[in-house]
Amino acid sequence: MKKAWALILLTATASVHAQGLMKSVGGGGDSNGSGSSEAGSFEDDKKYQFYVGADLQNTKLSVSNSSSFGGIDSSSYDSKFWDIRAGYRLFKAIGIEAHYGVPDQDADTPGRYKKRNYYGAFVVPTANVFDLFEIAFPIGYTNSSITVDGSNGSGNTQVDKHLNSIGYGANLEVPVRVFWRALPDVRLTGGGMVYYQRSDAREYGFHFGLRYDFGFGTPTAN
Repeated sequence: MKKAWALILLTATASVHAQGLMKSVGGGGDSNGSGSSEAGSFEDDKKYQFYVGADLQNTKLSVSNSSSFGGIDSSSYDSKFWDIRAGYRLFKAIGIEAHYGVPDQDADTPGRYKKRNYYGAFVVPTANVFDLFEIAFPIGYTNSSITVDGSNGSGNTQVDKHLNSIGYGANLEVPVRVFWRALPDVRLTGGGMVYYQRSDAREYGFHFGLRYDFGFGTPTAN
């Protein structure tokens, strides 16, 4: 756990430095050096900034200890699920997110598994790159229940398993406002995640989807 918190602090520091570097290199600031861009930055000028999103997760479960998974083969199994998330920006470079999973695939074929439920909570250091896109590094805790079809054509062998672990990943978020400023603050998202990593197995995958940002309140004047 100490290593996870150290990684959070290290990534957050890197994100803050990256934002400062991109603004100084990208220029586009106003006459008093505030660094605001005419094209518009990612931060909506609201005091409280939220976002919601949905991503289709394409995941793989790699089993390394058969005995802890009911004796199924030490092999790889595939799945899909929808990841619904809601986030709040604590600071410009740090957000927090809550995730909830909705199954998209059953464990009805050998080599597949079903994500029956999924919950996650993440701290998300974020860097804004030239006001063109964001890169984010979620790190936190994941908790899920799965059903694995380990029959491999030799019978109906389904195993239920509970997984919980430190989760981490990287996301790329591109706002459609880059193409037309009048559009809503919707972003195209994609990235990769490690959901579970222990001695008995590893679960990881890639995702793509959409995110919508909104806010409330007037920011306090500096």
